[in-house]
Amino acid sequence: MKKLFFLSILFISNLSFGQMAIKAGNYYEYHKLWKRDSVSVKKLMDNYKLDISKLEYVKFFGDFDLSHKLHTNYSYTAYIYKVDKDTGVVSMDSIPYEKKTPAPNKYFMVYCFDDFTKGKTIYIKVF
Repeated sequence: MKKLFFLSILFISNLSFGQMAIKAGNYYEYHKLWKRDSVSVKKLMDNYKLDISKLEYVKFFGDFDLSHKLHTNYSYTAYIYKVDKDTGVVSMDSIPYEKKTPAPNKYFMVYCFDDFTKGKTIYIKVF
C-alpha cells in the first residue's frame, strides 16, 4: 500500500512539473549555426577580425568537462552578436572575462540561442 501511495504521488508530481516545462527557444552550435546563419557569424568575425582557423573547437555541452574547465579557470573574450526581433536592430559587443589563468589562445566555442519572442544571440568565445 505504501508503494502504491508513493508511486501515485510521484506520478502526480511528474505530471504537474512536466506541464510547467516550456521550450524557450532554439540552441544550436558550430556546423548547424553555419548552415542556418553564416552571414551573421561572418559579420561578427569580420567586425572583430577573428581568425579561428587554427583554434580547436569545443562544444558547449558535448565537451562539457573541457567547456566547464575553460569557463571556470581561463580568461577568455566573448564576442556577441544580437538581433532584436521586434526592431530588427543588430548590436555587437566584445566582453573580456578575466580568470585565474590567462587565455591559452587554443580553443573557441560558437553557438546561438534563438528565443521565440525577443531575439537571437550568437556567441563566439575565444579561450
